[in-house]
Amino acid sequence: GAMMKPTPFLLLGRRCGNFSRLSHQKLSYFSTSSSSTSSDLVLKTIDEDAGIAMLTMNRPPANSLSLELNTELCNSIKEVESNPKIQSVILASSNPKIFSAGNDISELVSPDADRLPKFWNSLQQICIDLYGSRIGTVAAIQGHAPAAGCFLAMACDYRIMSTGHDVGGKRVVPTIGMNETKLGIAAPFWMGQMLVRTIGNRQAELALAMGTMFPPEEALGVGLVDEIVSSQQSSSSTDESDCGDALLKLLPSLMKDQVSDPVLLKAYAQAKLFAKIPSRARLESKLVTREEPIQDLIVKREEDTESFCAFVMEETVQRNLNAYFEALKNRSKKK
Repeated sequence: GAMMKPTPFLLLGRRCGNFSRLSHQKLSYFSTSSSSTSSDLVLKTIDEDAGIAMLTMNRPPANSLSLELNTELCNSIKEVESNPKIQSVILASSNPKIFSAGNDISELVSPDADRLPKFWNSLQQICIDLYGSRIGTVAAIQGHAPAAGCFLAMACDYRIMSTGHDVGGKRVVPTIGMNETKLGIAAPFWMGQMLVRTIGNRQAELALAMGTMFPPEEALGVGLVDEIVSSQQSSSSTDESDCGDALLKLLPSLMKDQVSDPVLLKAYAQAKLFAKIPSRARLESKLVTREEPIQDLIVKREEDTESFCAFVMEETVQRNLNAYFEALKNRSKKK
């Protein structure tokens, strides 16, 4: 039969003149059961007076995306959006070394046949909810953002990346990119096309084939990030020192010690700018570029899930993933 074409809330909201979200079930043909209790996987902090919220991914060690983290991210976005005072949000990581390591490989190695489609569905839902959010979103990229970690950043409206900083006496220079081919898998069409829309056809074509990870200056050069910030940068501008107190108020308790981090300060300043723009105008302009790809994903969602699951289950793909998984385990043992 003809599939009903569901509409993400962002499009529905503008047609109905409100931002009430479509029932989640209609969008997810695999509805993921999520407990109503808020988990610590995503720390939500809100400053209503400023109109700014912060979502901090907190799944140690690397914020790798599991079904639970994905579901919690979507729930957190919805929760923040349901507060009419909030106009912008900063997406950050509780680990300054890693923004997000991308999909949790253990979701893909010898996967559970029931869980795998739910996992994929939860990732598609992030694309719908974050890429199509009514609020201005700023990615604070202090650490590495490979594969789906890069996707999370691209799904935001603005990306700020560190040029490198010292964490526990070690220098961390973050990289960002879609390195899926290195593990023997390919980015799904909706993720790959997001890279095309961000850095342009030829650059994306080559980066997707080669699994390129861009260091900060190169990421800025191709337009994958909007700003890079050095840890030596003094926040001399009064604007940023004003942000310090406000940022302190917003940071979750386990990150209060990072109140002078230049990436977080810049992210706050950008969130403030987004919050000042009349929200209706900001959303309409966002829809110019994002409405079509979101609709496209919704229409092809089931087909995409089926082809992804079939691909992951292929013997050669499982072999590649297994080898990568073993190497990862050995690396963490050595540490």
